[in-house]
Amino acid sequence: MTAVGALPRYPAERWAPPDIDLEMLLEKLQQWQPFAGDAFLDDVTAILEDSPAEELVEYLVERMRGYSMSLVDIALTHAPQNDTTTELIAQARAVRSEEFPGDYRQAVGFLRRMASIFLELFEYLVATRCVREAS
Repeated sequence: MTAVGALPRYPAERWAPPDIDLEMLLEKLQQWQPFAGDAFLDDVTAILEDSPAEELVEYLVERMRGYSMSLVDIALTHAPQNDTTTELIAQARAVRSEEFPGDYRQAVGFLRRMASIFLELFEYLVATRCVREAS
């Protein structure tokens, strides 16, 4: 017998955790870095407007590769899935996987090509409101 105004009791299903690897998820969360748009644009500007010192070229290539991974991840998860997104992702992946040239002049050209391709992807992500425009 229930009191007047009391809600009837229904048996509740026992909660079960989702079927995912929580340790892997925690590890990925701990490794996650937010995309640093200002730092990216500073690096792109330095690369496209100046010739970086020879000792900095390899370091800048690695930074560009890191930015590329972040930009591609953002595009895959947040950008409209259309031909433009697909093409920009393909270009970024292709240049990111190319081998670093040993010659300084070729390396600077390679670095500038990377910066241009990644900048185009960044600008597209800004236009589609997937990332905020850097200040």
